[in-house]
Amino acid sequence: MFKFKKKKKKEQDFVLDVNKQDDINENNILDNGMVSLKSLLAPPSFDRTNPDYFKVGKKFVRNFIMQGYPPQCYVTWLDNMYNYDGDMDCVVHVQPSDDRVALDLLNAKITQFEAQYETEKRKGNIKNLSRLNDTIMGLYEERSKIERNTEKLFQIQIACNLYADTEEELNKETQRFDNKMKSGNIYMMPSYLRQDDGYRTVSPFGKSYIEDMFRNFNSGALTTCFPFYNADIIHETGVFCGINLTTMSPIIIDFYDKKKLGNANATVIGKSGMGKTFFVSLLTMRSVLQGIKTVIIDPEGEYKKLTESLGGSYIFIAPDSDKFINIFDIEEEDILDDNGNKTGVQIVDVKGKASDVLNMIAVMAGGLSSNLKSVVSQLIQKLYYDFGITKDASSLYLAETVYNEETNEFYHDGVKKQMPTFTDFHNLLTDYAISENDEDLKKLSKTLEMYKKGGIYDMFDCQTSPELRNFLNDPIITFDISKIEDEQLRPIGMYVAMSWTWEKFVKKNPYVKKRVVCDEAWMLTSKTMAGSEYTAGFLEKSARRIRKRNGGLLVASQNFTEFSESPQGRTVLTNANVNIFLGQKSTDIEALQSTFNLSDGEKNFLLGAKIGEILIKINEESSVAHVLPFPFEKPLIEKEKPKKLVIA
Repeated sequence: MFKFKKKKKKEQDFVLDVNKQDDINENNILDNGMVSLKSLLAPPSFDRTNPDYFKVGKKFVRNFIMQGYPPQCYVTWLDNMYNYDGDMDCVVHVQPSDDRVALDLLNAKITQFEAQYETEKRKGNIKNLSRLNDTIMGLYEERSKIERNTEKLFQIQIACNLYADTEEELNKETQRFDNKMKSGNIYMMPSYLRQDDGYRTVSPFGKSYIEDMFRNFNSGALTTCFPFYNADIIHETGVFCGINLTTMSPIIIDFYDKKKLGNANATVIGKSGMGKTFFVSLLTMRSVLQGIKTVIIDPEGEYKKLTESLGGSYIFIAPDSDKFINIFDIEEEDILDDNGNKTGVQIVDVKGKASDVLNMIAVMAGGLSSNLKSVVSQLIQKLYYDFGITKDASSLYLAETVYNEETNEFYHDGVKKQMPTFTDFHNLLTDYAISENDEDLKKLSKTLEMYKKGGIYDMFDCQTSPELRNFLNDPIITFDISKIEDEQLRPIGMYVAMSWTWEKFVKKNPYVKKRVVCDEAWMLTSKTMAGSEYTAGFLEKSARRIRKRNGGLLVASQNFTEFSESPQGRTVLTNANVNIFLGQKSTDIEALQSTFNLSDGEKNFLLGAKIGEILIKINEESSVAHVLPFPFEKPLIEKEKPKKLVIA
């Protein structure tokens, strides 16, 4: 606590007239037997028999007064005391010094050091001349600041009480605390034979009872003593993400508060085994309580327990899966005004969907030349037009459009048309290649045959399974890509899941808050993966466009370097207003520090972070926290460990 010393009131201020005194005596009589607040707060007993510690009730207490100060005081220099993880109370007493007295003391010091300087110089002892000269110059500068009234001088005292349950534990804590403080060139002296006064000095009385242990501080040094520089991230509404390790206050983030955050995008980056998946699961589960729907692209099969616990849909994307996704599925979307409200108009973005499918074809083919991109994009649009699908939303349905006069909206009272499939596209491509006698198109057609029905990679040449069309009420949908072990097919599987999520999930219900989690997103941006420039491009586009659909993209990655080396990956990072870091590999830390402008302290924290410790950066705010799961949450996330076989 910081307390300024106040002048004592004069004795006449306490003189009472007879009538008032009678009232007080009468009140005291009525109050007999009543328990006062002071009595409730006071400990049951004090034991002062030991000269170097103090026993308060059942607690053993040792008081310390700071005697050794570092050569230079800077912000966080008292962190080892303020953030000490033992049971401790701290106090900083501050007393303003009289400017006249301060100048007299400075003049005396200057005279003393100048005399010593001249003495050393005459003796020819040059060893201490530089140090003495620097000290004299510093005193002159300090005196000048006080004379110009740009600096003030104060007397401060820093003290603390350390608590323990036993004398042995107190001695161990004392040694640990002493070593921690000495690492910052700070010496805390136990107030031997003065533990009584030291204890009262730290108590919240606003008074020091050891007045001979103050030290002079200027106003600049004094500001570094205040512990209020750590940011607390507490939004009025939002998701509980952890406990601030500095202030022990809860960290609550509202990812969808546009006044505080520009978008709901987030990154979660940490090396393997630090709790990245657990944190994302915890965030997803708590978001469900606020009505936030989530789709997870899961390349490692780690979110099955969470999805089942929340009553969501778990979808395997694999050659032997019983659920299928058609990459040519297309949906209508609402046109929104500048405020994000519906205008009552719906369109089908055929060109946008053609661009997504073009990228998918490019991934399958291992890349396309500019000429092939132009031809393929035109063929994709023609395919949709051949199926009667145009910009008009009603073109997706077999029945006529119906107008609802009450809601002033159009809706479709019918069933959707059958969507084109990869076979339809491949047949169109082959026919066009033959008619134009184009060798490049013929080669492309031959290359894509393995993705056609009957080929080894034909899992996406199909109509979407009926059960995947009615999932909008599910709180969470997870696409499990873990069964796809082929390095050629895995990025395609992730791309298909992302593309389908965009069409069926993101574009729908703009008033519903939604989140797309792309775990191990480095697979979409890594140059070692087939078609990475196209998959990375789609990820970048999603990060830019999802905000307008009341959504957020959360990318999680353990290979930060591979993710950040991609231009599209860096764009995804810069489009995220919430960045959450767990423990980092030494090989990634330099790139991470450069990308996010981390301080050296934040860098060192991430290198030594324990499991579940995170660094949260929101715009210019930064906090370190511990992810705190409640006991009932763990069974909903973690897989059950196999029981050991006990042989009788």
